[in-house]
Amino acid sequence: MKLNKLTISLSTIALALFLVACGDKPKEAAPTETAAPAVAQDPEIAKGEEIFLQNCASCHGEKGAGDGAAAAALNPKPRNFKAPANEWKNGNTVAAITKTLNEGIKGSPMVAYKHLGNENIALLAKYVEYLGKN
Repeated sequence: MKLNKLTISLSTIALALFLVACGDKPKEAAPTETAAPAVAQDPEIAKGEEIFLQNCASCHGEKGAGDGAAAAALNPKPRNFKAPANEWKNGNTVAAITKTLNEGIKGSPMVAYKHLGNENIALLAKYVEYLGKN
């Protein structure tokens, strides 16, 4: 009786593995000969993107359009980094973005990120500026 249950269990597992292994496999994309994005070419921008995705994308969205998952619940809405410079509270330069990251924006959900440290804030500011231009 135990052998029969064991055989059935092993058969079920084998069938499940077979079905999973035989499913449609995603097709590999053909390589293209386009230039690599600036994020991949500039290690500082790439590191800034990593910090952004961990700390900012939930509100600002992955591409900085102000459409992150938490954006709907925020008032005022998160900054769309493609907005004209005159719409930014502190401006859209690296220095202005650094100021915002260090101090936050009073009366808004934008808190200070001073806890990230000066080096990470500099990388993050550079990436946010990059998002605004691209």
